[in-house]
Amino acid sequence: MEKMTLAEKVAHFAVNLNYEAIPQRVVKRAKEQMLGIIAAIYAGSETLPGKIITKTVTEWGEREEASLIPSGLKTSVRTAVLANSSIAIALDYDDYLLSGHTGNSAVPISLALGEYLEKSGKEIIVAQILANEIAGRLGTSVFVGPQNGQCWSYIHLIGGAVAAGKLLGLDEPQITNAIGIALSQSTFPILRGFMGPHSKLLTTGIPAQLGVQAAYFAKNGFTGAADIIENPIGFCNMMADIPLQFMVTSALGEAWVTDTICYKLYPGCAYIDGIADCILKILEKDPSLNPGGIEEISVYTSILTSVMNDLALPYASLDYLRKEKSPVALNFSIPYNVAVMLIDKELTPKQFTEERILDPKVHELAKKVRIVNDISTSMDILEALPSINIPSLKDIIKGKFSLKDANLEKVKVGFGAKVKIKMKNGKVLRAAQKTPLGSPGNYVPLENKYRQEAIAINFPEGKIQNTIKLVDSLEELSNIRELISQFTVS
Repeated sequence: MEKMTLAEKVAHFAVNLNYEAIPQRVVKRAKEQMLGIIAAIYAGSETLPGKIITKTVTEWGEREEASLIPSGLKTSVRTAVLANSSIAIALDYDDYLLSGHTGNSAVPISLALGEYLEKSGKEIIVAQILANEIAGRLGTSVFVGPQNGQCWSYIHLIGGAVAAGKLLGLDEPQITNAIGIALSQSTFPILRGFMGPHSKLLTTGIPAQLGVQAAYFAKNGFTGAADIIENPIGFCNMMADIPLQFMVTSALGEAWVTDTICYKLYPGCAYIDGIADCILKILEKDPSLNPGGIEEISVYTSILTSVMNDLALPYASLDYLRKEKSPVALNFSIPYNVAVMLIDKELTPKQFTEERILDPKVHELAKKVRIVNDISTSMDILEALPSINIPSLKDIIKGKFSLKDANLEKVKVGFGAKVKIKMKNGKVLRAAQKTPLGSPGNYVPLENKYRQEAIAINFPEGKIQNTIKLVDSLEELSNIRELISQFTVS
Protein backbone atom coordinates (compact mmCIF):
# COMPACT_ATOMS: atom_id res chain seq x y z
CA MET A 1 0.00 0.00 0.00
CA GLU A 2 1.38 3.42 -0.98
CA LYS A 3 2.10 5.93 1.75
CA MET A 4 -0.63 8.57 2.05
CA THR A 5 0.28 12.09 1.00
CA LEU A 6 -0.42 15.01 3.34
CA ALA A 7 -3.42 16.09 1.26
CA GLU A 8 -4.80 12.56 1.44
CA LYS A 9 -4.40 12.55 5.23
CA VAL A 10 -6.20 15.89 5.44
CA ALA A 11 -8.98 14.54 3.20
CA HIS A 12 -9.33 11.44 5.39
CA PHE A 13 -9.69 13.62 8.47
CA ALA A 14 -12.16 15.94 6.74
CA VAL A 15 -14.45 13.18 5.53
CA ASN A 16 -14.54 11.41 8.90
CA LEU A 17 -14.81 14.41 11.22
CA ASN A 18 -18.19 14.70 12.92
CA TYR A 19 -19.71 17.00 15.51
CA GLU A 20 -19.50 14.45 18.33
CA ALA A 21 -15.70 14.18 17.90
CA ILE A 22 -15.15 17.87 18.63
CA PRO A 23 -14.65 18.92 22.28
CA GLN A 24 -17.35 21.27 23.54
CA ARG A 25 -14.78 23.91 24.52
CA VAL A 26 -13.75 24.05 20.85
CA VAL A 27 -17.38 24.32 19.73
CA LYS A 28 -17.79 27.24 22.13
CA ARG A 29 -14.75 28.98 20.60
CA ALA A 30 -16.25 28.53 17.13
CA LYS A 31 -19.58 30.05 18.21
CA GLU A 32 -17.79 33.09 19.63
CA GLN A 33 -15.76 33.28 16.43
CA MET A 34 -18.95 33.37 14.37
CA LEU A 35 -20.37 36.27 16.38
CA GLY A 36 -17.07 38.16 16.12
CA ILE A 37 -16.68 37.70 12.38
CA ILE A 38 -20.28 38.65 11.61
CA ALA A 39 -19.75 41.79 13.72
CA ALA A 40 -16.63 42.53 11.67
CA ILE A 41 -18.63 42.12 8.45
CA TYR A 42 -21.30 44.50 9.72
CA ALA A 43 -18.64 47.11 10.49
CA GLY A 44 -16.76 46.52 7.24
CA SER A 45 -19.93 46.87 5.18
CA GLU A 46 -20.17 50.50 6.26
CA THR A 47 -16.69 51.42 5.00
CA LEU A 48 -16.13 52.86 1.53
CA PRO A 49 -14.25 49.78 0.22
CA GLY A 50 -16.90 47.53 1.77
CA LYS A 51 -19.66 49.44 -0.02
CA ILE A 52 -17.75 49.27 -3.31
CA ILE A 53 -17.40 45.49 -3.01
CA THR A 54 -21.11 45.09 -2.31
CA LYS A 55 -22.06 47.37 -5.22
CA THR A 56 -19.69 45.58 -7.60
CA VAL A 57 -20.76 42.01 -6.88
CA THR A 58 -24.43 43.02 -6.93
CA GLU A 59 -23.94 44.38 -10.46
CA TRP A 60 -22.74 40.95 -11.61
CA GLY A 61 -26.31 39.65 -11.33
CA GLU A 62 -25.47 36.04 -10.55
CA ARG A 63 -27.60 33.08 -9.44
CA GLU A 64 -29.41 33.63 -6.14
CA GLU A 65 -27.86 31.00 -3.86
CA ALA A 66 -26.45 32.72 -0.78
CA SER A 67 -26.75 36.01 1.11
CA LEU A 68 -24.54 39.03 1.20
CA ILE A 69 -24.18 40.10 4.82
CA PRO A 70 -25.79 42.23 6.14
CA SER A 71 -27.94 43.35 3.18
CA GLY A 72 -29.48 39.94 2.54
CA LEU A 73 -29.16 40.41 -1.21
CA LYS A 74 -28.73 37.06 -2.94
CA THR A 75 -25.85 36.05 -5.20
CA SER A 76 -23.91 32.88 -6.03
CA VAL A 77 -22.12 30.93 -3.31
CA ARG A 78 -18.67 31.80 -4.65
CA THR A 79 -19.50 35.51 -4.88
CA ALA A 80 -21.01 35.59 -1.38
CA VAL A 81 -17.77 34.03 -0.14
CA LEU A 82 -15.70 36.61 -2.02
CA ALA A 83 -17.69 39.57 -0.74
CA ASN A 84 -18.30 38.51 2.87
CA SER A 85 -14.73 37.26 3.40
CA SER A 86 -13.26 40.45 1.95
CA ILE A 87 -15.48 42.78 3.94
CA ALA A 88 -14.64 40.87 7.14
CA ILE A 89 -11.10 42.31 7.09
CA ALA A 90 -12.02 45.85 6.03
CA LEU A 91 -11.14 47.18 9.49
CA ASP A 92 -8.83 44.38 10.64
CA TYR A 93 -11.59 43.48 13.09
CA ASP A 94 -11.26 39.71 12.60
CA ASP A 95 -9.59 37.04 14.76
CA TYR A 96 -6.40 35.00 14.50
CA LEU A 97 -4.99 31.72 15.76
CA LEU A 98 -2.02 29.39 15.35
CA SER A 99 -1.23 30.21 12.56
CA GLY A 100 -3.27 32.71 10.61
CA HIS A 101 -6.44 34.76 10.38
CA THR A 102 -8.72 31.84 9.56
CA GLY A 103 -12.07 33.13 10.79
CA ASN A 104 -12.69 35.63 8.01
CA SER A 105 -12.96 32.75 5.53
CA ALA A 106 -14.01 29.82 7.76
CA VAL A 107 -17.21 31.57 8.86
CA PRO A 108 -18.36 33.11 5.51
CA ILE A 109 -17.62 29.91 3.55
CA SER A 110 -19.54 27.70 5.99
CA LEU A 111 -22.51 30.06 6.08
CA ALA A 112 -22.72 30.64 2.31
CA LEU A 113 -22.59 26.97 1.34
CA GLY A 114 -24.67 26.00 4.35
CA GLU A 115 -27.40 28.41 3.32
CA TYR A 116 -27.44 27.17 -0.26
CA LEU A 117 -27.43 23.50 0.73
CA GLU A 118 -29.75 24.00 3.73
CA LYS A 119 -27.30 22.43 6.16
CA SER A 120 -27.85 22.01 9.89
CA GLY A 121 -26.15 23.96 12.65
CA LYS A 122 -23.98 20.97 13.53
CA GLU A 123 -22.76 20.68 9.93
CA ILE A 124 -21.87 24.39 9.89
CA ILE A 125 -19.90 24.07 13.13
CA VAL A 126 -17.96 21.10 11.75
CA ALA A 127 -17.11 22.87 8.48
CA GLN A 128 -16.03 26.06 10.26
CA ILE A 129 -13.80 24.24 12.73
CA LEU A 130 -12.39 22.04 9.96
CA ALA A 131 -11.38 25.17 8.03
CA ASN A 132 -9.73 26.59 11.17
CA GLU A 133 -7.82 23.39 11.88
CA ILE A 134 -6.46 22.78 8.38
CA ALA A 135 -5.83 26.41 7.42
CA GLY A 136 -4.14 27.09 10.75
CA ARG A 137 -1.86 24.08 10.36
CA LEU A 138 -0.93 25.08 6.81
CA GLY A 139 0.06 28.51 8.13
CA THR A 140 2.24 26.87 10.77
CA SER A 141 3.94 24.76 8.09
CA VAL A 142 5.30 27.94 6.46
CA PHE A 143 5.76 29.94 9.67
CA VAL A 144 9.43 30.46 8.91
CA GLY A 145 9.09 32.28 5.61
CA PRO A 146 8.62 35.61 3.86
CA GLN A 147 4.97 36.14 4.80
CA ASN A 148 3.07 36.39 8.08
CA GLY A 149 -0.30 37.30 9.54
CA GLN A 150 -3.00 38.14 7.03
CA CYS A 151 -0.45 37.85 4.24
CA TRP A 152 -0.60 34.07 4.73
CA SER A 153 -3.53 34.42 2.36
CA TYR A 154 -3.02 30.95 0.89
CA ILE A 155 -4.39 29.37 4.05
CA HIS A 156 -7.85 30.35 2.80
CA LEU A 157 -7.27 28.24 -0.31
CA ILE A 158 -7.05 25.02 1.67
CA GLY A 159 -9.60 26.17 4.24
CA GLY A 160 -12.06 26.84 1.44
CA ALA A 161 -11.33 23.54 -0.26
CA VAL A 162 -11.86 21.38 2.83
CA ALA A 163 -14.86 23.27 4.25
CA ALA A 164 -16.62 23.34 0.89
CA GLY A 165 -15.66 19.74 0.24
CA LYS A 166 -17.13 18.69 3.56
CA LEU A 167 -20.42 20.50 3.00
CA LEU A 168 -20.68 19.27 -0.58
CA GLY A 169 -20.25 15.69 0.65
CA LEU A 170 -17.09 14.99 -1.36
CA ASP A 171 -15.21 11.74 -0.76
CA GLU A 172 -11.52 11.46 0.14
CA PRO A 173 -10.14 11.40 -3.43
CA GLN A 174 -12.29 14.41 -4.35
CA ILE A 175 -11.16 16.48 -1.35
CA THR A 176 -7.56 15.48 -2.08
CA ASN A 177 -8.04 16.81 -5.60
CA ALA A 178 -9.69 19.97 -4.27
CA ILE A 179 -6.63 20.67 -2.13
CA GLY A 180 -4.33 20.03 -5.08
CA ILE A 181 -6.34 22.33 -7.33
CA ALA A 182 -6.57 25.12 -4.73
CA LEU A 183 -2.89 25.16 -3.76
CA SER A 184 -1.75 24.97 -7.39
CA GLN A 185 -2.80 28.62 -7.70
CA SER A 186 -1.26 29.73 -4.42
CA THR A 187 -1.72 33.41 -3.63
CA PHE A 188 1.19 35.58 -2.48
CA PRO A 189 0.09 39.10 -1.47
CA ILE A 190 2.32 41.99 -2.48
CA LEU A 191 2.86 44.08 0.64
CA ARG A 192 2.40 47.42 -1.13
CA GLY A 193 -1.08 46.36 -2.25
CA PHE A 194 -1.85 45.20 1.28
CA MET A 195 -0.71 48.29 3.17
CA GLY A 196 -2.91 51.27 2.45
CA PRO A 197 -5.30 50.87 -0.51
CA HIS A 198 -8.65 49.10 -0.75
CA SER A 199 -6.99 46.10 -2.43
CA LYS A 200 -6.02 44.79 1.01
CA LEU A 201 -9.60 43.57 1.48
CA LEU A 202 -9.20 41.00 -1.29
CA THR A 203 -6.38 39.29 0.62
CA THR A 204 -8.94 36.91 2.10
CA GLY A 205 -11.83 37.01 -0.36
CA ILE A 206 -10.03 35.90 -3.50
CA PRO A 207 -8.27 32.81 -2.05
CA ALA A 208 -11.42 31.85 -0.12
CA GLN A 209 -13.39 31.96 -3.36
CA LEU A 210 -10.71 29.96 -5.19
CA GLY A 211 -10.78 27.31 -2.47
CA VAL A 212 -14.54 26.89 -2.80
CA GLN A 213 -14.28 26.76 -6.58
CA ALA A 214 -11.62 24.06 -6.28
CA ALA A 215 -14.08 21.87 -4.37
CA TYR A 216 -16.69 22.32 -7.09
CA PHE A 217 -14.16 21.41 -9.79
CA ALA A 218 -13.10 18.31 -7.84
CA LYS A 219 -16.75 17.33 -7.41
CA ASN A 220 -17.01 17.03 -11.20
CA GLY A 221 -13.83 14.99 -11.63
CA PHE A 222 -11.15 17.68 -12.08
CA THR A 223 -7.81 16.62 -10.60
CA GLY A 224 -4.99 18.23 -8.67
CA ALA A 225 -1.64 17.02 -7.37
CA ALA A 226 -2.10 14.76 -4.34
CA ASP A 227 1.41 15.63 -3.13
CA ILE A 228 1.03 19.38 -3.70
CA ILE A 229 2.03 20.18 -0.11
CA GLU A 230 5.23 18.17 0.40
CA ASN A 231 6.59 17.66 -3.12
CA PRO A 232 10.07 19.24 -3.66
CA ILE A 233 8.44 21.59 -6.16
CA GLY A 234 5.24 21.84 -4.12
CA PHE A 235 3.64 24.35 -1.78
CA CYS A 236 5.80 24.24 1.37
CA ASN A 237 9.14 24.36 -0.42
CA MET A 238 7.94 27.29 -2.50
CA MET A 239 6.39 29.28 0.34
CA ALA A 240 8.72 28.73 3.31
CA ASP A 241 12.37 29.37 4.07
CA ILE A 242 12.27 26.40 6.42
CA PRO A 243 9.32 24.20 5.40
CA LEU A 244 7.60 22.31 8.22
CA GLN A 245 5.35 20.08 6.12
CA PHE A 246 4.60 17.67 8.96
CA MET A 247 2.65 20.41 10.77
CA VAL A 248 -0.18 20.20 8.21
CA THR A 249 -1.45 16.95 9.71
CA SER A 250 0.08 17.12 13.18
CA ALA A 251 -2.27 15.61 15.80
CA LEU A 252 -5.43 16.10 13.76
CA GLY A 253 -8.37 15.27 16.00
CA GLU A 254 -6.15 15.27 19.10
CA ALA A 255 -5.04 18.90 19.29
CA TRP A 256 -7.26 21.80 18.20
CA VAL A 257 -5.75 25.05 16.96
CA THR A 258 -9.23 26.57 17.36
CA ASP A 259 -8.32 26.58 21.08
CA THR A 260 -5.80 29.34 20.33
CA ILE A 261 -8.20 31.89 18.78
CA CYS A 262 -7.48 35.49 19.72
CA TYR A 263 -10.65 37.56 19.39
CA LYS A 264 -10.41 41.27 18.64
CA LEU A 265 -12.51 43.70 20.64
CA TYR A 266 -11.23 46.69 18.69
CA PRO A 267 -10.74 47.30 14.97
CA GLY A 268 -7.03 47.10 14.17
CA CYS A 269 -4.05 44.81 13.91
CA ALA A 270 -3.48 42.37 16.77
CA TYR A 271 -0.95 44.57 18.58
CA ILE A 272 -3.47 47.43 18.84
CA ASP A 273 -5.51 45.41 21.37
CA GLY A 274 -3.08 45.62 24.27
CA ILE A 275 -2.46 49.32 23.62
CA ALA A 276 -6.20 50.01 23.50
CA ASP A 277 -6.67 48.15 26.79
CA CYS A 278 -4.02 50.40 28.34
CA ILE A 279 -5.68 53.59 27.10
CA LEU A 280 -9.04 52.49 28.49
CA LYS A 281 -7.42 51.75 31.86
CA ILE A 282 -5.97 55.27 31.91
CA LEU A 283 -9.32 56.80 30.96
CA GLU A 284 -11.05 54.83 33.73
CA LYS A 285 -8.62 56.33 36.24
CA ASP A 286 -8.92 59.82 34.78
CA PRO A 287 -12.16 60.06 32.75
CA SER A 288 -11.83 63.84 32.42
CA LEU A 289 -8.37 63.61 30.84
CA ASN A 290 -7.90 66.59 28.53
CA PRO A 291 -6.02 65.65 25.32
CA GLY A 292 -4.98 69.30 24.99
CA GLY A 293 -3.01 68.99 28.22
CA ILE A 294 -0.86 66.10 27.00
CA GLU A 295 2.85 66.75 26.51
CA GLU A 296 4.00 63.30 25.39
CA ILE A 297 2.64 59.75 25.03
CA SER A 298 5.07 56.83 25.22
CA VAL A 299 3.97 53.42 23.98
CA TYR A 300 6.21 50.54 25.05
CA THR A 301 5.68 47.58 22.80
CA SER A 302 7.29 44.67 21.00
CA ILE A 303 9.79 44.94 18.16
CA LEU A 304 7.30 43.30 15.78
CA THR A 305 4.73 45.97 16.62
CA SER A 306 7.23 48.70 15.87
CA VAL A 307 8.07 47.14 12.49
CA MET A 308 4.41 46.93 11.45
CA ASN A 309 3.80 50.51 12.53
CA ASP A 310 6.77 51.66 10.43
CA LEU A 311 5.32 49.86 7.39
CA ALA A 312 2.06 51.76 7.80
CA LEU A 313 3.69 55.15 8.43
CA PRO A 314 3.87 56.43 4.80
CA TYR A 315 0.19 55.62 4.26
CA ALA A 316 -1.20 57.07 7.50
CA SER A 317 -0.55 60.71 6.63
CA LEU A 318 -3.35 63.20 6.01
CA ASP A 319 -2.22 63.73 2.42
CA TYR A 320 -2.37 60.02 1.63
CA LEU A 321 -5.69 59.56 3.42
CA ARG A 322 -7.28 62.45 1.51
CA LYS A 323 -6.14 60.88 -1.76
CA GLU A 324 -6.97 57.21 -1.11
CA LYS A 325 -9.98 57.57 1.22
CA SER A 326 -8.95 54.31 2.83
CA PRO A 327 -8.60 53.60 6.57
CA VAL A 328 -6.56 50.42 5.95
CA ALA A 329 -3.15 51.76 7.02
CA LEU A 330 -4.61 53.35 10.15
CA ASN A 331 -5.48 49.91 11.50
CA PHE A 332 -1.71 49.43 11.80
CA SER A 333 -0.86 52.95 13.03
CA ILE A 334 -0.14 53.18 16.74
CA PRO A 335 -0.08 57.02 16.82
CA TYR A 336 -3.48 57.36 15.16
CA ASN A 337 -5.19 54.75 17.35
CA VAL A 338 -3.77 56.20 20.56
CA ALA A 339 -4.68 59.76 19.58
CA VAL A 340 -8.22 59.08 18.41
CA MET A 341 -8.89 56.97 21.51
CA LEU A 342 -7.76 59.71 23.86
CA ILE A 343 -9.98 62.24 22.09
CA ASP A 344 -13.09 60.06 21.55
CA LYS A 345 -12.70 57.92 24.69
CA GLU A 346 -13.33 54.76 22.63
CA LEU A 347 -11.96 52.70 19.75
CA THR A 348 -14.73 51.39 17.50
CA PRO A 349 -15.45 51.46 13.76
CA LYS A 350 -16.75 55.02 14.28
CA GLN A 351 -13.13 56.12 14.65
CA PHE A 352 -12.42 55.02 11.05
CA THR A 353 -15.11 56.84 9.09
CA GLU A 354 -13.91 59.08 6.26
CA GLU A 355 -14.72 62.20 8.26
CA ARG A 356 -12.97 60.97 11.40
CA ILE A 357 -9.74 59.82 9.78
CA LEU A 358 -9.28 63.25 8.17
CA ASP A 359 -9.59 65.25 11.40
CA PRO A 360 -6.40 67.36 11.74
CA LYS A 361 -6.76 67.44 15.55
CA VAL A 362 -6.33 63.68 15.74
CA HIS A 363 -3.22 63.77 13.57
CA GLU A 364 -1.74 66.63 15.60
CA LEU A 365 -2.10 64.64 18.82
CA ALA A 366 -0.68 61.59 17.03
CA LYS A 367 2.57 63.50 16.57
CA LYS A 368 3.04 63.38 20.35
CA VAL A 369 3.12 59.57 20.37
CA ARG A 370 6.57 58.02 20.89
CA ILE A 371 7.02 54.31 20.20
CA VAL A 372 9.59 52.52 22.34
CA ASN A 373 10.91 49.05 21.44
CA ASP A 374 10.50 47.42 24.81
CA ILE A 375 12.47 44.25 25.45
CA SER A 376 10.29 43.19 28.38
CA THR A 377 7.14 43.41 26.24
CA SER A 378 8.81 41.39 23.50
CA MET A 379 9.85 38.82 26.10
CA ASP A 380 6.26 38.59 27.39
CA ILE A 381 5.30 37.15 23.99
CA LEU A 382 8.16 34.67 24.13
CA GLU A 383 7.27 33.72 27.71
CA ALA A 384 4.00 32.34 26.40
CA LEU A 385 5.88 29.65 24.49
CA PRO A 386 6.39 27.36 27.51
CA SER A 387 2.59 27.26 27.89
CA ILE A 388 2.53 25.82 24.36
CA ASN A 389 5.25 23.32 25.31
CA ILE A 390 7.34 23.98 22.18
CA PRO A 391 10.71 22.15 21.97
CA SER A 392 13.87 23.54 20.37
CA LEU A 393 13.76 24.92 16.83
CA LYS A 394 16.17 22.16 15.83
CA ASP A 395 13.72 19.47 16.95
CA ILE A 396 10.84 21.23 15.21
CA ILE A 397 12.73 21.36 11.92
CA LYS A 398 13.47 17.65 12.25
CA GLY A 399 9.78 16.96 12.83
CA LYS A 400 10.29 15.85 16.44
CA PHE A 401 7.21 17.70 17.60
CA SER A 402 3.47 17.10 17.73
CA LEU A 403 0.70 19.56 18.45
CA LYS A 404 -0.70 16.84 20.71
CA ASP A 405 2.02 17.74 23.24
CA ALA A 406 1.55 21.50 22.86
CA ASN A 407 -1.19 22.08 25.47
CA LEU A 408 -3.04 24.33 23.03
CA GLU A 409 -6.12 24.48 25.26
CA LYS A 410 -4.00 26.13 27.97
CA VAL A 411 -2.10 28.59 25.79
CA LYS A 412 -1.74 32.18 27.01
CA VAL A 413 -0.60 34.56 24.32
CA GLY A 414 -1.20 38.05 23.02
CA PHE A 415 0.48 41.29 22.12
CA GLY A 416 0.87 43.14 25.41
CA ALA A 417 1.81 46.80 25.86
CA LYS A 418 2.60 49.58 28.29
CA VAL A 419 1.53 53.21 27.93
CA LYS A 420 2.78 56.31 29.74
CA ILE A 421 1.17 59.72 29.30
CA LYS A 422 3.04 62.80 30.50
CA MET A 423 0.82 65.84 31.02
CA LYS A 424 1.97 69.45 30.66
CA ASN A 425 1.29 69.98 34.37
CA GLY A 426 3.80 67.25 35.24
CA LYS A 427 1.26 64.55 36.03
CA VAL A 428 2.11 61.08 34.70
CA LEU A 429 -0.45 58.41 33.87
CA ARG A 430 0.55 54.78 33.32
CA ALA A 431 -1.05 51.49 32.39
CA ALA A 432 0.09 48.02 31.31
CA GLN A 433 -1.67 45.03 29.75
CA LYS A 434 0.23 41.76 29.48
CA THR A 435 -2.56 39.68 27.93
CA PRO A 436 -5.07 41.70 25.89
CA LEU A 437 -8.78 41.21 26.41
CA GLY A 438 -10.03 38.57 23.98
CA SER A 439 -6.77 36.63 23.91
CA PRO A 440 -6.27 33.12 25.30
CA GLY A 441 -5.88 33.47 29.04
CA ASN A 442 -8.07 36.59 29.08
CA TYR A 443 -11.18 35.63 27.13
CA VAL A 444 -14.36 37.69 27.19
CA PRO A 445 -17.68 36.79 25.53
CA LEU A 446 -18.21 38.41 22.11
CA GLU A 447 -21.88 39.11 22.68
CA ASN A 448 -21.13 42.80 23.34
CA LYS A 449 -19.05 43.12 20.18
CA TYR A 450 -21.84 41.64 18.11
CA ARG A 451 -24.47 43.81 19.80
CA GLN A 452 -22.40 46.98 19.28
CA GLU A 453 -22.01 46.44 15.54
CA ALA A 454 -25.58 45.20 15.03
CA ILE A 455 -26.90 48.33 16.71
CA ALA A 456 -24.63 50.43 14.49
CA ILE A 457 -26.48 49.16 11.39
CA ASN A 458 -29.86 49.67 13.05
CA PHE A 459 -30.78 46.09 13.94
CA PRO A 460 -33.54 46.08 16.61
CA GLU A 461 -32.73 44.73 20.06
CA GLY A 462 -35.17 41.85 19.72
CA LYS A 463 -33.47 40.63 16.55
CA ILE A 464 -30.05 40.96 18.20
CA GLN A 465 -31.10 38.95 21.25
CA ASN A 466 -32.63 36.24 19.08
CA THR A 467 -29.46 36.01 16.98
CA ILE A 468 -27.25 35.59 20.03
CA LYS A 469 -29.54 32.84 21.36
CA LEU A 470 -29.52 31.03 18.01
CA VAL A 471 -25.73 31.07 17.84
CA ASP A 472 -25.49 29.85 21.42
CA SER A 473 -27.68 26.86 20.51
CA LEU A 474 -26.38 26.53 16.95
CA GLU A 475 -26.08 22.75 17.14
CA GLU A 476 -29.87 22.53 17.59
CA LEU A 477 -30.71 24.26 14.29
CA SER A 478 -31.98 21.92 11.59
CA ASN A 479 -31.54 24.53 8.85
CA ILE A 480 -28.94 27.31 8.96
CA ARG A 481 -31.21 29.57 6.91
CA GLU A 482 -33.00 30.45 10.15
CA LEU A 483 -29.79 32.02 11.45
CA ILE A 484 -28.91 33.66 8.12
CA SER A 485 -32.24 35.51 8.23
CA GLN A 486 -31.19 36.96 11.60
CA PHE A 487 -27.72 37.94 10.37
CA THR A 488 -29.24 39.92 7.49
CA VAL A 489 -31.62 42.83 7.05
CA SER A 490 -34.10 40.90 4.93
